[in-house]
This record gives sequence, structure tokens and C-alpha cells, in this order.
Amino acid sequence: MGQKNSEKRSFLKKLTDPYRLIIIDEDTFEHKVDFSLSRLNVFLITGALALLLVGLTIVLIASTSLREYIPGYPSVDFKRKIYVMNRQLDSLREEVELRNQYLDRLRLILTGELQADKLQSSDIIPTEKTQVSADSLALEPSAEDLALRKEVEEKEKFTTPPSLSSQTTGFLPPLRGHISQEFNVRRHHYGIDIVVKKKTPVKAIAPGTVIFSAWTPDNGNVIIIQHPGKWLSVYKHNHKLLKRQGDQVEAGEVIAISGDTGTNTTGPHLHFELWKNGKAVNPEAYMDFQPDY
Repeated sequence: MGQKNSEKRSFLKKLTDPYRLIIIDEDTFEHKVDFSLSRLNVFLITGALALLLVGLTIVLIASTSLREYIPGYPSVDFKRKIYVMNRQLDSLREEVELRNQYLDRLRLILTGELQADKLQSSDIIPTEKTQVSADSLALEPSAEDLALRKEVEEKEKFTTPPSLSSQTTGFLPPLRGHISQEFNVRRHHYGIDIVVKKKTPVKAIAPGTVIFSAWTPDNGNVIIIQHPGKWLSVYKHNHKLLKRQGDQVEAGEVIAISGDTGTNTTGPHLHFELWKNGKAVNPEAYMDFQPDY
């Protein structure tokens, strides 16, 4: 027991024993300066300097761009890219939602659940979400304005500009043949029926994107293409579809083979529709379907 106490006292004594550090000139042996130190003082001073150095390093890294070089720490550019990508992702989500609404309404029209003559442009082509100020919400149209707007919309819903032709629109006919049934809004016939031989190639009238390509009970194999300028072309009763939804097509590219599929057909023909801003127009006003012979 006494030996242990002696060892402890000896260790503490070694820590606190004073030492003198003398600095002299090596050439002249002149006494310059001296310090009185102990092992404990050296340890305390060294620890304090180490803590100070660590603190200064942390402050320097946290307040400057040096922190970007630490593995796992995101840089400013990386954070900026994440922010931009999040905004782009939100925009893509809204775009996908609008496209899904658009396709759902087209399917309802094709299956006959919605009457096309009762639809307006905004009913089939969803508009983007916009912010409306409170002041504009208070400016509601009067009953006379609403009646006039409705009358004008009913008159212009299925009208075709007489000056437009295939030369101004650049449309190519999907195929050529005898027209057995013309465009007639009153009979809810929003396109034309072109009689052709079975398995005749059906071509795209203009460049665009296939937004619908599937079989329906009434109209058989149907393909729908979205063209620039909010134009839409519909091809029904095909024997076989050669393009899928999402495919990009060029003008004159074969997209289907004509046939007589579906319950709304009495023989081989192509039912072709042309839409502009969600309104059916007469295809004969935009392209020539007469055969070459």
C-alpha cells in the first residue's frame, strides 16, 4: 500500500517538478532567455494549442468553400442542381397529369360515352394550371355576354375555313379512295368513310406523336396522332396497327393496315377524322382523297 502511494506521489512529482529552459547563443554562449516549465505545463499548453488549432480549422471549413472538399458534403452547385431538378420534376408531373386527362377523354369519345358535339376545346384539351389574381375573379360576365358567347361557339364549333386547303396545311391523305359517307355533324359523323381494299397501307397525314393505339369494341383497331399546332388525326377500323403509343411518326409513314374491325363497320374502309383545338373539321377541306385513276 505504501509502495503504491509512493509511486503516485512520484508520478505527480514528475509532472510538477520544475525545469528551466535556457536559450543561449551557440557562438558566444550569451544567455538570451530562459523559461521555468514543468511537464504538466507543457501538456496543458500543448493541449490548449491543439484545441485552438482544431477550432480554427472547423471555423475555417464551415465558413468557406473548403467544406465542399469534405467527402459526403454536398456542394453549392449540387444543391442548385437538386433544386432545379425538383422544379423540372414538378413540371413533368403536371404535364403527365394533363396528358393522362387528355387520353382519358379521347377514350371516352371513342367508346361513345361522351358526345363530341357537346364538347368544347377545353373539354378535350386540358389547359395548364395558372394563377389567377383576386381582382380578375370579380370580373364575371353578364348573362347577355354568356348567351352571346354560347351562340357564337355553337355556330363556329364545326365550321371549316373555306380558304384552307392541303397546300396551306401540308397534310397528306392517309390513303385515296371513294368516299362512301361524308362529314356530317348533325348525324354525329365527325369524319369521312373511305372505301378501299382490305389491307391497304394507312399513312400519317403529318409528323406527330401517337397518343392512342389500341382496339375498341365499336371502332376496332384505332390509332390517334397528335400533330403540331393542336391538330389531331384519327384512323379507325384498321386491320392491324403498326405503331404504338408514344411513337414518333413522319408524314407519309405507314402507321396501320386498313380493314373492317369493330361493330360500327359494314365492310373494308377507313374512317378518318381530323380535329383542330378539340373541334372536328371536315377532312375534305384540307386534303384530296380522290384516287389517282
